[in-house]
Amino acid sequence: MKTLIIGMDGAQVDSFKRGWTPYLASLIDKGEQLLLREDLISRGWSEIVTGQHGITTGALYDRAVLNGTHDWTIKFKLDDIPGLGREVKPLWQVLNERGYRVGIMNVPTAYPAPAVEGFFVSGGGGGGPVSQDAVIEQCYPEEILETLHDIGYIVDERLVSLLAEKKLYQPQRFFARLEKKNEKRTQAFIELAKRYEIDFGFIVYKSSSNLAEFLLLPEWERYLRGESSVDLEFIEAVKHYYQNFDEQIKQLVKSFPGAEVVLVSDHGMAKRRWLVNANTFLHERGFQKSAVSSRNIYDFVKHFKRWIPFSLRRALRNNSKIKTVYESMTTFDTKASLAFSMVIGDWAHGIYINDRERFGGPVKECDIQTLKEEIVRAFNTYPASVKHGFSAYAKPNVKTMASQYFPDVILDLPDGYMTSNEFQEFVTKYEIPKGPLGISSVTKGKLLCGKAHQPLAVNTNNVWKVRPTTETKDLRLIYDHILAVFK
Repeated sequence: MKTLIIGMDGAQVDSFKRGWTPYLASLIDKGEQLLLREDLISRGWSEIVTGQHGITTGALYDRAVLNGTHDWTIKFKLDDIPGLGREVKPLWQVLNERGYRVGIMNVPTAYPAPAVEGFFVSGGGGGGPVSQDAVIEQCYPEEILETLHDIGYIVDERLVSLLAEKKLYQPQRFFARLEKKNEKRTQAFIELAKRYEIDFGFIVYKSSSNLAEFLLLPEWERYLRGESSVDLEFIEAVKHYYQNFDEQIKQLVKSFPGAEVVLVSDHGMAKRRWLVNANTFLHERGFQKSAVSSRNIYDFVKHFKRWIPFSLRRALRNNSKIKTVYESMTTFDTKASLAFSMVIGDWAHGIYINDRERFGGPVKECDIQTLKEEIVRAFNTYPASVKHGFSAYAKPNVKTMASQYFPDVILDLPDGYMTSNEFQEFVTKYEIPKGPLGISSVTKGKLLCGKAHQPLAVNTNNVWKVRPTTETKDLRLIYDHILAVFK
């Protein structure tokens, strides 16, 4: 194998500087880190796979359905990209066209598995099942399904499957399951990579590192401050998980001596410190009209959610109608407002012009550009924006089929600031609950962490073929580097 990319969802350099992962720390120390910055609107894994930003591909963490209403969704798969395989070519396609064999395992949103020279195992989600056992649609060639079943390969585990289904509330059992998932993935990749004699490998440890960081960071901060009632059992379980993960990476790298090894993640993780309500800004500056009934419904649903048992939330999420209504809740007058921000999840969210064609709003197409510029000026001079170091910029005038999904105004907030409609103030300090924290914080509906801008991007061989520029400083550079290696 010439190059191996090891992906770790939600990981960052600091994740491997706690003394728990000596092998990974040694790889990072001897390698070179690319200082990248994700806008947290465009999906990081999709940037790596396609070399294109979400404004071109439509690969966003959440986006409009674009049916003339304010219906919203977090669903996305690579097959949704306009011109996929023609104008936009995934890494594996380009490498195959250049005569190289590939081995791809668990790359998010790549379902069903495409035909490649080599092998391909789709990840969970992106239209595929988030389950323990692989299905035939996730495998190319189909014959590898038997190998995955023999090994005991686990497609994915999420919080819902670990807690609501398996009832793994005890830290050791919770993280032991993630350890097993990583072990089986490592074993399966090594076996298939050698069988198919691949030139390029890409394996992603989805969910595991993301869950570990998501759950650990608040409690780890309390531990470092020397606070009382720290959940030491929980921290010890995370430590054991990382020690086990370190051994998996060591086994993986040692199995392919001489290969260039690149460590990447789709984003970092940060503790939730401030909440930012962009709709409050829009209302106060006259770009949005309030709707008391919508706000009351929103507040009621958010409050009621905290009292729903975690297992019941699983059932509700599986109901497509309920899921659509929940993801599409608004707090503003959808017919009279000039602009709005939709908020789902723990990522960043921009501002959309409420135009007629996309959302059935009052803004004419000819007025969109002027309104974008007005909102950017208003936001950048807004006293609270200046105080907290916020900035905004207008969406570039990219004429692609997918650009209509992208926010018209991009908000650039420091790590730890997360867009939310939870409070009606523009900026609200978020108080981390008293400990101990850990797994129980999730079951109580508390979102203590979210995505951070800087992903992990380390070439352990210290030979990057590309460098960040003013125009390109995100994960698209990983794609560019691979194509420069495999000319």
